[in-house]
Amino acid sequence: MLLAMVCIVLLFIEGRSTALNPVRQAAGSAIEPIIWLSALPSRLIQGTFWIFGDRLDRSQQLKALDQKIRLLEARQLKMTALESENNRLRALLGSSAQLDESVLIAEVIGVSPDPGRQYVLIDKGAMDGSYIGQVVIDSTGLVGQVIETTNNVSKVLLITDQRHAVPVLSIRTLAQLVVEGTGRLDGVSLPHVSGSLDVQVGDVLVTSGLGKRFPKGYPVATISRYVLSPGNAFAEVTAEPASQLQTLDYVLLVFDPDVAQIFTGRPTSEALSDG
Repeated sequence: MLLAMVCIVLLFIEGRSTALNPVRQAAGSAIEPIIWLSALPSRLIQGTFWIFGDRLDRSQQLKALDQKIRLLEARQLKMTALESENNRLRALLGSSAQLDESVLIAEVIGVSPDPGRQYVLIDKGAMDGSYIGQVVIDSTGLVGQVIETTNNVSKVLLITDQRHAVPVLSIRTLAQLVVEGTGRLDGVSLPHVSGSLDVQVGDVLVTSGLGKRFPKGYPVATISRYVLSPGNAFAEVTAEPASQLQTLDYVLLVFDPDVAQIFTGRPTSEALSDG
């Protein structure tokens, strides 16, 4: 310690003589390690703060990047959902362009909570011109018909409901048949199909127009099972619905003048004007 003090005094002695230069240089060389060692704790502390500060900054940066990635992933999912929805709407508009009747797009806003009842609620009602008995379709086929309306909401009975029946004909043979609901969204049945009728798996069934409730020509179902047991007069026949009933989100309300007049007693234009 004394040596250090002497060295410091020699280093700071001012004079015109250069006689002490060798001594001053030697003292400087001797005191350098002491000065470096005295500064070491503060350097270590500064280095420690820098290391931990750098790690903290990097941790915050990584957290911010992770949040950005999650946000981008969420936006990507939303964009994918919107693109899918747009595709479905374009499909609906494309199918409506092929119809002679006037149509209105409606969104499905509710489904039946009872597994034994097959219906959906849509966001169009009497204020929009919806009426009981109105045909409802999607871009692939017949969905069902309106059975209840309020000012802004309608209930649509699906073709798979056990209370629902629709006259159809086979495109291949023009055979007249009836499709009934089974209570399951994935299938309908055809009762009383005579074993003498030419019916095959893969036959496409469309509305026949009988009874004037459903306009002629809407796709209804495709036969998926045909079994004629020996000794039975009637075959067991089931079919797969043409419409996407398990993934319904948008549908088309069909304004058919003849059907509207049957169920409302007035032409469609008058029914629409009631608002």
